[in-house]
Amino acid sequence: MTKKKGKPPVRKDLHQRPERQGRKNRRHKYRKEQRKPLVEPSMIPYGFIILAYFLVVTFTPNWMALDTNATKFMTLSFLNLLAFGYLWTRPDIKGQPGVLMRFFDTRAGLAFGFFMVAVLLSFTQATNILESVLHFTKLFSVFVATFIIAVILMRDMRYVKMVVVLGALILLIDSVAVFVNIGQYIQGEVRSITDIKFVYSNKNILASAIFVKIPFAMYLWMFDRGRLKILGWLGIFTGLLATFFMATRGFYVGTIVVTLVFLVYCGYNYLREKEMKHIRLLGGYVGALVLALVLFSAVRSNIYPHTHARHTQAIGAQLATIQDDARDSNRINAWFWSFRLIRENPWLGVGTGNWKINILEHENQVNTGYIYLYKAHNDFIENTVETGIAGGLLYILMFVFIFWNLIRAYLYKDRNTLRYRHLFLAGFGLMFYGFDAFFNFPMDRPEIQMVFALYMAAGIVATLKMDRPEGGEQVTASAGDLESEEQKQSRRPIFAKILSVIFVVLMLGSAYILTVNYESSKMQRIVFQDIMRRDLNRGADKFLEGFPFIPNVSIWGESINALTARYLLQENRYREVIELLRPDARINPWDGRREFFMARAFKNLGKKDSALVYSQKAYEIKPHYFQNVHLMTTLLKEKNRENEVGPILDRYLANEKENHEAYLYAATFFNRQGELEHAWNHIDTAYQVMPYNEEIENLYNILHHQKFVAPFQEVYRQAVDYYRDNQYAEALPYLTEYIEKAPFDQGVYRMRAFSHYYLNNYEEAIADINQALEKGEENFSLVNLRGVCLRNLGEHQAACEDFRAAMEAGIESGEANFNNFCRQEE
Repeated sequence: MTKKKGKPPVRKDLHQRPERQGRKNRRHKYRKEQRKPLVEPSMIPYGFIILAYFLVVTFTPNWMALDTNATKFMTLSFLNLLAFGYLWTRPDIKGQPGVLMRFFDTRAGLAFGFFMVAVLLSFTQATNILESVLHFTKLFSVFVATFIIAVILMRDMRYVKMVVVLGALILLIDSVAVFVNIGQYIQGEVRSITDIKFVYSNKNILASAIFVKIPFAMYLWMFDRGRLKILGWLGIFTGLLATFFMATRGFYVGTIVVTLVFLVYCGYNYLREKEMKHIRLLGGYVGALVLALVLFSAVRSNIYPHTHARHTQAIGAQLATIQDDARDSNRINAWFWSFRLIRENPWLGVGTGNWKINILEHENQVNTGYIYLYKAHNDFIENTVETGIAGGLLYILMFVFIFWNLIRAYLYKDRNTLRYRHLFLAGFGLMFYGFDAFFNFPMDRPEIQMVFALYMAAGIVATLKMDRPEGGEQVTASAGDLESEEQKQSRRPIFAKILSVIFVVLMLGSAYILTVNYESSKMQRIVFQDIMRRDLNRGADKFLEGFPFIPNVSIWGESINALTARYLLQENRYREVIELLRPDARINPWDGRREFFMARAFKNLGKKDSALVYSQKAYEIKPHYFQNVHLMTTLLKEKNRENEVGPILDRYLANEKENHEAYLYAATFFNRQGELEHAWNHIDTAYQVMPYNEEIENLYNILHHQKFVAPFQEVYRQAVDYYRDNQYAEALPYLTEYIEKAPFDQGVYRMRAFSHYYLNNYEEAIADINQALEKGEENFSLVNLRGVCLRNLGEHQAACEDFRAAMEAGIESGEANFNNFCRQEE
């Protein structure tokens, strides 16, 4: 019997849609890769290196330096040396050094490299070359850290997951620290929200550290599951809540923008894929945001101490102050001056690290003191000023290329691979970082730079893997995985070796420079504390011998030699001041302290011509610094050049309206010059601006007497004599004549009011009482007298109101009048 043939088996996968099958294969591949060991034993040191960058730099203390900036950059420089040295001991690197060059195979890595070249080229324009050297060592240390992290991630990108989890945990710790400090603020143990800083240098750095780590939590919430997904949601919630409590308006704006971007991202994913997971992801994020906002608002409204400080206002009220502050904001002024510097130096900039030097050319034309904006509060603008338009553009392109690669991966439907997830982390991470860079200066904060380095390295390595052929895609990359890639680079090992030699030389130099900078920072801390205490008795020799050669400008912009000169002036060592500061002209030519200190030294040596020359130079640099204006005008007076003094004082007071010493000095000068009207105009303005200043009030009274009483003294004397003799009719003409010539004296109106009263001229008496009350402090004796006049005119109700007011003020006659004429009506 013939055997019946059966139907051939049907391959189910042939009936599936190709794109669905592709997604299935990728998910299977991802699960297969996840089942691999987390790391091979030989790769464990790489993990420690990345952890060291992330933890050691962040938690390095200040070690008695003025700022943790100095110690953290120094620590970073030594970490770079150790990590780079270890890389060259690895057989997979030593045998195929060309792999190091793959960092520059991406547009973002190439932009970073060319940006460093632009930084070096800017040295040619630097006013202060040592400041450029110091700033370069910081930038180079961050660049090398990014490079080393990228090389490690090329070996195995799963290290990113380790850092993401650690970053989310640190975000939780930082956020809880904020909550604890807010509790202490509510209890009165912390004076102000601005005093909250945890392990960071100040409140703003803590706020930045929290904000830029939120993408770690978003990564876990978006792409992980189980406990890590919960950790991600908690990180988002606590990070946003801490951001609200820290009251940093730039991050409020950043939160709004990032939320809108995330809303569009999840919404578009849902419309394309029709999968509810995107709605759940968006709902979880929005839920965390709303819950954080509700809790913050409840605490602020019901538990916060009652204060008018901006940091305790509602979020909307704080955002509304941005426009008000923009009208008179040092930050906006700094940006405006920065654009002027860009126009003046468009190609190579003013030199890296020289923004705080060159900006003084503009800032000191309006600044009345020596508290400077040593940072532009916008890294994009500051980099453009220092390295030129090309350098600023390269810095921006580092971000743009990462964002473009994320968009490209998204459009290629590559969302189920680790490389896309790492691009998501890099793209959103740099977006959060970008808001910090736009409103602050994270490039000068090592702990924030390490987060930036991880985001940038992850984006660069994910881009490398995205650009590989489809069939050769690997989620992780061991030495064997990269063999074909390294063969492609076999023609470039010589360049890698040359680059490595350059790196080592620069890293050694950077470590040395940053160590010296740390030693200087310790000395600067001592000086800063002495200046704050107004106590410069420590001894100048300590600083003459203690400061190293770099930097030659302090963190706050004063030359190091000028710091030492303060102590020399205190010890009357004037010749040493001059010799110390004479060669300092190019260190910070727009500061003015060098010239001012030299002028003081020359004056104390009796060399008034030289003192005047340097004081005038200081005035050209900084025209609104009153101590120098006082010194210069004093020298001019001693040289009988009083005709030059008046215009200088007038120009100063036209711009500076709240310096009581300047008003007193100017009014006294003009009065002694016989210009009473001029003196009166200044003291009258001062009295209106500062009515409660005792010195202003005393001089005001003196000049008032000179201007309005002394010229009419005889008329006033006649009026007083008749008044004291109760000859009121005879006193009235003299009082009226005096009032016509000096209508500002309350006392004269008072005398004329009583004279009218005794002559039964009640309406005239009331008019004079009202004039007297308008021109001086409230006088309830006159109020009582007005009540008597009103009663005599038949205005009983108005009279009783005045009697009551006088009685409540403690006037006995007012009480008697009220009891006699008004009490029975109550």
